[in-house]
Amino acid sequence: MRYSLNEAFGALHRQGAGAGDWTNEIKTQLCLAGSSQQPPLHVCASGIEATDSGEWLYDVCWLRYGEAAPLGESHADPGLDCLTEAVLILECEWAGGGRDLGRIRDGFQELLVGRARVRCMIWEDGREEDDPAVAEWLVGMMMECLETAPDDFYLLARHTGRGFQYWHLHGNGTVYPM
Repeated sequence: MRYSLNEAFGALHRQGAGAGDWTNEIKTQLCLAGSSQQPPLHVCASGIEATDSGEWLYDVCWLRYGEAAPLGESHADPGLDCLTEAVLILECEWAGGGRDLGRIRDGFQELLVGRARVRCMIWEDGREEDDPAVAEWLVGMMMECLETAPDDFYLLARHTGRGFQYWHLHGNGTVYPM
């Protein structure tokens, strides 16, 4: 994801694109990536053509479905789908919302209570400098959450005036800059 975000945002910056365009690009790229998985995942997001359905709890979701047996029956009805896994959930805070620490906190806390193999947060805060304290702040919230498990996995991408800064976090409190 690192290179596609940098490339996409470089092009958008040269075009003078606005915050709505940046958000749509993030969602579009993630929806295309989810749809290209094998087997294809059920991709959810609002306002993006390359999806299976509209927004579902998070800005972008990659979901896997299986067949469920109807109540009282032992065989599966092919018409009934059962959510078997949330592969990825994403929260995106951009422009005015991304510069507001309360909105960043709220978006991250939505991920804290979600269950998914990968939880992703992408935001823009408008500051010029790289700042590892931002990741430490989010790790502090993660460690305080009673729902956090040691094998939880988060990807964070923070856009500053100098480009993207990336981390991945584990539920045990380990932070890896990327």
